[in-house]
Amino acid sequence: MAQHDGPFADTDALVSYWSAQDTQSSLTQIYVNGKRVYQRSGFGPAFVKEYFDCHDGSGIKSFCNNIFDGYLTVEGTYGTYSPGLAVYLDGVLYRSGSPFSRVDIKTCYGDASYYGPVSYYIVESVIDGFGPPYPGNDCF
Repeated sequence: MAQHDGPFADTDALVSYWSAQDTQSSLTQIYVNGKRVYQRSGFGPAFVKEYFDCHDGSGIKSFCNNIFDGYLTVEGTYGTYSPGLAVYLDGVLYRSGSPFSRVDIKTCYGDASYYGPVSYYIVESVIDGFGPPYPGNDCF
């Protein structure tokens, strides 16, 4: 994994890393769990990067791969589940599947970036047909 994707020990380590990077004089904005933690002014197209503080304690990364974490893409949230699982995004069917199992994904919005509010996705609930329903997460 490239260093710019993590892991970083904490927010201070992440900010220190991005403070030392040359982003070609562009506006740079860095977010953790939807909250802006670093900004450097500049010109040209803005560079916006999102990270998550991984629930398992493995640090701050751009991809954590845990049901309790946030994800940059909808596909990331359900990528570890069976392909037969129905997926709902914000209450609307996103991918069809078994009528007995489903995962509900929620879009969350964080602080404003140059391009508008940063968005990320969480697993809101899971019914996999094998165990009790997973009650879900809330936006960070």
